[in-house]
Amino acid sequence: MLDLMISQLHNSEGLLAYLLVFILAAIPLIEILIVIPIAIGIGLNPFIVALSAFIGNLIPVYLIIIAYSQMNSFRERFNSEVECEQVNTSGRKKKAREVWNKYGVPGLSIISPGITGTHLATVMALGFGARMTVLGIWMFLSLLLWTVLITTISFYGFEIIT
Repeated sequence: MLDLMISQLHNSEGLLAYLLVFILAAIPLIEILIVIPIAIGIGLNPFIVALSAFIGNLIPVYLIIIAYSQMNSFRERFNSEVECEQVNTSGRKKKAREVWNKYGVPGLSIISPGITGTHLATVMALGFGARMTVLGIWMFLSLLLWTVLITTISFYGFEIIT
């Protein structure tokens, strides 16, 4: 399937090629680590490739965060209707959550494009209790950093090879 997508990308011209970069970057298992070098290798404009891959990978991350927020809102409404007992969170749990938001979210966000992928890392971070705004900011910064690095390395790598 990946071979088919790469051949489609290679055979595409103009706006369609960059639209395919956008779509491929949004697919969880492909992401920017694979799409950017391939697109630059077949001769597409590195700046437009970087921009479309960045946006293509960032939109699903934000959609995951929004979906999680909506699920939390629904769950809170449902729980308030059932009138569950309020659970008192301990000081240790609050401290652990603060440490997670301060150090864990940035760390996971920065390594995620190269290790787990941004989509899985977003789901994991939300599952671990990350604040959505903090996660959104760190994922944005991480994807920006990785996109610039991958684009630069790919561009100059292909320049050296050719």
